[in-house]
This record gives sequence, structure tokens and C-alpha cells, in this order.
Amino acid sequence: MDALLIVSGIVAVLIGWIWLALQARNLSLGLLLLAIFLPLITLFLRRRGYALMPRLLMFVGLILLFAGGAWLYRDQPERFDSLLAGDWLARPSAHQLEGELMGQRFVPDRVYWKAQELILEEGEDERVRRSLSIRFANTSELLHQRRIERLPGDEGAGPELVLQWYTGALEAPGLRRVVDDYTLSLDFAPQADGRTRVNIHLHLPSPEATRVTGEVWLEETPGWLKALQPLEAKPAPATPVSRPAVQRSVQAPVAPQLGDWQTVSLLALLDEPELFIDQNIRLTTVTARVYEGRLKAVSGDQRVVIAQPRGPNQVDYHFHPLDIRSLEVRYRSRR
Repeated sequence: MDALLIVSGIVAVLIGWIWLALQARNLSLGLLLLAIFLPLITLFLRRRGYALMPRLLMFVGLILLFAGGAWLYRDQPERFDSLLAGDWLARPSAHQLEGELMGQRFVPDRVYWKAQELILEEGEDERVRRSLSIRFANTSELLHQRRIERLPGDEGAGPELVLQWYTGALEAPGLRRVVDDYTLSLDFAPQADGRTRVNIHLHLPSPEATRVTGEVWLEETPGWLKALQPLEAKPAPATPVSRPAVQRSVQAPVAPQLGDWQTVSLLALLDEPELFIDQNIRLTTVTARVYEGRLKAVSGDQRVVIAQPRGPNQVDYHFHPLDIRSLEVRYRSRR
């Protein structure tokens, strides 16, 4: 909206400027030159022969321009400063990552590993506008594998997330710590040149309005990851494998109990959940985890709720649409 106001204001001022210059052709040379080179001054001149409508259009354009600038300064003060400094084009980031942090667009400029933290920062030079830290200080046992996954409801402690964001010059920076109820997937892939590619997927509950998905690069491979490489490269001892004799056997075809699994669109399930309530659902997350159970409901915030029996009790799993890779349904027989 701020960009629309700014562009509309600029267009209105330019049209009014050209219109004013054309209307001033019949005036004296001095007034004509004033309309061409200093058109804004004509807004304060009366009874000089300047047309009213072009000046009114320029005045409306200035209002739109200032309103858009104020809106931009309130929501994106760093972008406002960049525009004033002449940096009109956004600098491309070396990281292929998109997301939001507390409802604000998040495009990190720096990604690095420090001590036991993965840090993603956005900002010019030393000024940090938004940052996300994934801390493993209290969960160092997770740093024994290249792939780290965490889902809501998982047992044990998970990494601590620290979110920091800058909301404007008149407000204090925001800070939020999250220790549970989030979806996280990290896949570290060391490269031959000493760098490390990290595929990251993070989604926080609705109040935090934070999601990060994509690929980032570490300029140096963390020490704990270097220690894993010799262990992964060490070949396992060969063990003789005895192959049993192959026997031909004829088995009667097994009839499906409840029908075959059928792929279903997530959009179809969200639009018409009543068609799938109480049906068997197999859900695969973006981290390749598979959950199978009965579709209980689709909540008000569009979360898919799957129920699984646990003895005499029942466990409900809630999945955000961004965490779902695929859905399959197997219809129950109805008599």
C-alpha cells in the first residue's frame, strides 16, 4: 500500500507539472520558466494567471507522496532510509531464503555459526534490523547428526529460538524467546570448498507469525560438523551375508480392507472438510515424517487435526498447511 501511494503521488505530480507548463504558454516568459523549473512554487502564488486544476493535481500528488512515505517509515524504516540515500534497488541476497519474522518480511544478509548457535541477521553493516538465533547450548546432544528435526509434541528439549526485530525509531526493539511448539528442520551439507549448505524450514505458531524456508550458506563448516565427517566416511566392516534359497510360492491375493490410498489436494480438504471428517488420513510433512490417523477436524485457523488412538486415550496432532507436503485418504466402509 505504501508503494502504491508513493507511485500514485509521483505520477500525479508529474501529470500536474506537465499540464501546468502547457497551460502557462500564454503567460509571460518569467512565469512560464517558473512553471517549468519551479512548479511547486506556483502552489503559493495567487492572481498570476496559473491554471487551478494542474496545481490542485500537484497538491493532491504531494499529499499521496507524503502519506506513502510516512507509511513506509512506520512499517519499514530501514527501507525508507535506503530510499532517501538513493539506494532504490534492493540488493540481492546470496541466500535463497524467504520468510517472515513477527509478521515482517525477513531476508537475512548474514548467516553464520557462533559457539552453539545458528544466527541469521538482516541489516546493513553492523545495524541489525531483524535476526533469528537457533541455540543448541542446552541441547548439544542434537549436534551428533547432520539432519535435525523438531515437531510440536516431540518429547525432550528442543533448540531455543530467539527472535529480534526493529519496529521503528520511536519504539524499542522487540525480543521473543520460543522453546517449544514449533516445527524445525535443519539439513547441513558440507561442501568441498569449506562452506556448508543449510536447508532450513521453520514455522512457529500463529501468534509469532514467523516462518522461514529455503537455503542458506555458512562460509565455514562448524567444528561439530567437521567432527562428524570422519565418522561418516569410515566404512563399516563387511559381514558375510547368507542368502536363503529362493522358493516359489503362490499366495492368494489379499483383498484391501478399507480401499486404496488416494491422493487428495490440501486445498480440497480445507475447502470441504466435511467430506473427509472421520476418514483415514495419511499425512506427510515437509520434513518427510508420516502420520496416519483419523481426520478429526479442520480448526478455525486452518490447521488439520488428526486423531490417533493411544490405548484407552486419544492423541490429537495439529498441522499447519505450510507444514504439509502431501495428503492421502482411505475411505472407511459405510453400511
